[in-house]
Amino acid sequence: MSLSRFSPNRSRLGITVAVLTALLLISCVEIFGFNLAHWQTLSNDSQTLQLADATQSGTGTDLILGSGLRYSRASGTLTITDATRAYLDISTDSSSVSSLTLHVSRQHIALSDSQNVNVRIDTLTNGSGRTTANGTDAAASWSVSGTHTINALVSDSLTMQLRPASTQSTTTRIWIQEPAKTTLTISSITLNPRVPLNISPLRIGLMALVVMVILALMPWSRLWSMRLDTSRTALRWSTGITIMTMLAFGLVGAITSIAAYQSQEFHNPGGYTYDYNQYAYLADALLHGRPWLELKVPQSFAQLADPYDVAVRERLLSRGVTPIYWDYAFFDGHWYSYFGVIPAVLIYMPYQAITSLWVSNGLMLPTPAAMSMLTALGMIFAVLLVIRILQRHFPHSSLAATVICVMAMLLATNFPYLTSSGMFYTVPFAASLALTFMGLWFWLGSRTSSSRLSYTHVVAGSACIAMNLGCRPTFILTALLAIPIFGPYALGLIRTRRIRTFCTTLACGIIPAIAIFIPLLAYNYWRFGSITNFGNDYQITVTNMTQYKAPLSTIAPVIGYYLALPSNFTSAFPWVDYAPVPLNSWQYAEPALGGIFFIAPILLMMVALPLLTSRLHARHMLASAYSMLGLGILLLLFDAYKAGFSWRYMLDFSWLFSLVSVLCIAELLSRIPPHHQSNFSSIMTRDMGKSQGSEQATTQQVTTQQATARWTIARGTIAQWIILALLFITAIMGILGTLLLWERNDPTTSLALAQWFIA
Repeated sequence: MSLSRFSPNRSRLGITVAVLTALLLISCVEIFGFNLAHWQTLSNDSQTLQLADATQSGTGTDLILGSGLRYSRASGTLTITDATRAYLDISTDSSSVSSLTLHVSRQHIALSDSQNVNVRIDTLTNGSGRTTANGTDAAASWSVSGTHTINALVSDSLTMQLRPASTQSTTTRIWIQEPAKTTLTISSITLNPRVPLNISPLRIGLMALVVMVILALMPWSRLWSMRLDTSRTALRWSTGITIMTMLAFGLVGAITSIAAYQSQEFHNPGGYTYDYNQYAYLADALLHGRPWLELKVPQSFAQLADPYDVAVRERLLSRGVTPIYWDYAFFDGHWYSYFGVIPAVLIYMPYQAITSLWVSNGLMLPTPAAMSMLTALGMIFAVLLVIRILQRHFPHSSLAATVICVMAMLLATNFPYLTSSGMFYTVPFAASLALTFMGLWFWLGSRTSSSRLSYTHVVAGSACIAMNLGCRPTFILTALLAIPIFGPYALGLIRTRRIRTFCTTLACGIIPAIAIFIPLLAYNYWRFGSITNFGNDYQITVTNMTQYKAPLSTIAPVIGYYLALPSNFTSAFPWVDYAPVPLNSWQYAEPALGGIFFIAPILLMMVALPLLTSRLHARHMLASAYSMLGLGILLLLFDAYKAGFSWRYMLDFSWLFSLVSVLCIAELLSRIPPHHQSNFSSIMTRDMGKSQGSEQATTQQVTTQQATARWTIARGTIAQWIILALLFITAIMGILGTLLLWERNDPTTSLALAQWFIA
């Protein structure tokens, strides 16, 4: 029986057709999708109204200034004098307004108090006639058509679509939602504008990149027939380019943050002071030989018998006592940082020390810069860790499976959140992830043969994981994974009575940890007089942490939210919003994108673990898989009880669930054929060889073997498509989560992207 492979010419033809189809799809999406507004407004009869021609009288004019606005012809600026009457009325007699564009005068941007202009569009839908500037129209006659933000650095105009019901209105009101005394640079308004065709090379490039990744992972891709072989020069180059790209991402992000540094300090009259330079203050304190932060302490606050009493603090704030720092630890008359000290020692202190060579006392490292570097380091070692696992335990994995496992690891660990948050709260998480992945990479690389270990790798791995005590202490439990990693080797040493080697190995694992623990515990004693006191109970926050006891009644719902909080999808950019987290009793909880299985549905591959027990056992990874799953569940329970609910707290256990999912994915994809027909041939050849060992195969046997081969192929193909679908959805959720975070943390970029989707 002859079963031929796919023809190379047919394969090349298929690739050509796929590429041409992709190019056609990208062109259509760019021309007709992103430019839908252009095609919709081709027949518009547009009209431009200049603010210089506006009056504050409703007679014989199309543009009326509300009494809360004052326009200066000399400077070309608009000033808000009364925020309750800061609006522009547009009356179009009998014609309707379906869209309008606000124009900003760029030459006057330096005179503006704000780069962003927040506006709300209202329409008069009851046909009651012209509106006047004194705002006497009945409230019931107005309906909100939408809220928008324009950023003069992003674009000199913003086009806004009115809701369909609003097109029956002859009066449109534009509310300027900014505080009194704000100076703005709106110069003109165009009604029913003709939106120009805008072809964006950046959009096209991004779509091409997405299509390339999708095509590379499709079942017919050549990557499925190429095996993971780290000795190959081409693979080493591609891995090196990937790592260098991530490193460049971290360096560019850090340099950009340093160049555009702005002090992250905010204070509201009668409220707390929010200063997010906490790590920079800690580095400065350590460089000057003191454990406390050099921050002002109000005398009346320092004299309180119980400064952790929320009601007492509120009374001080109402009397104007300031500053009282939010989320700082206060103890014995000084401010402290209760966050792990390792990031300050490894990153912030060297930066300040080096810059002190040119600037007196040095410069503070911006938190976004530190986050960029730590996140890039974590991503690099996450990639290296996955490759090492596949290389050691899944040696026949294809390059496609490797790419899928790497993407699943980065996305499900929540790296999109880390790359976009930029808050100092996430610094310990990013540092711990980087150190943990680095430590596991060293540990898994310590086996040079079945009977020998690299002590250097053991020492380096133990030191990295031990430093978690000075970052995010929950990550110190990663040390428990040493049991499944080194357990079989240690038992082998004991059985063969190689006690000296056993003791040397144990010392290499324990001594570095002790060397790290001693200064960290001494640091606690230096601050609070106890080696086990990390200062968490002294933080100034929403409740008195010295007396707070977490309610048991919230554990179950918080666990449910962590796992399956539904995402809050919307119809407007960025198409998702923060999902609320209601609880019956008070526990710390903040809105998030969703539960971990909504954010990263690729983690659902963990459910295949019981079905893969024998296969993973044969690969010596079963104990590690269940250890990581158990540790992840333990940390989930701990966070639900002690920490509450937060998007960033998912980082405590998401990386463990991600590694378990990677093992399941790698095992399921390890037997996926490079091509269906060639795999059919290999299965048939294997099975027929078995049956012909003693006698010629019968027709019935051949038919049975063909059916078995087809079922094996079908089963593998189903698993393949399920994994690809879950990975694709996870990538979409990662992108949406990034856009949601940018809306708050990087509004300029968010607004620029939002204009891509105006239609």
